[in-house]
Amino acid sequence: MRIRTQTKSKYITDKDYQMAIVGNALAHPLRVALVRYLSTKNYGRGVDNITCNKDLVKMFDYSQSTVSQHVKILKEAGLFITESKEKFTLYYLNKELLEEYRQFLDL
Repeated sequence: MRIRTQTKSKYITDKDYQMAIVGNALAHPLRVALVRYLSTKNYGRGVDNITCNKDLVKMFDYSQSTVSQHVKILKEAGLFITESKEKFTLYYLNKELLEEYRQFLDL
């Protein structure tokens, strides 16, 4: 997801830019629900904190292409980490980045 700014400013840091990308990725209710789902799956811990696209499609009752587009945005922002396993793509939540974003908002 690309963030556009009119001009460069000495007051906009790289961290501001990174956090804006995460914020933009979370700017849709389905994407927030996807992040929430992975964060609460098995309380966010362990091997069970993974899922695949077909599970997300079934759970959220959206088309495969719609879920894939939203997952792509979350991946580009760094919130979802993927791993290919056989014919499936598994998704993990980047808990460190999400925690960093949460702390950033606690200004």
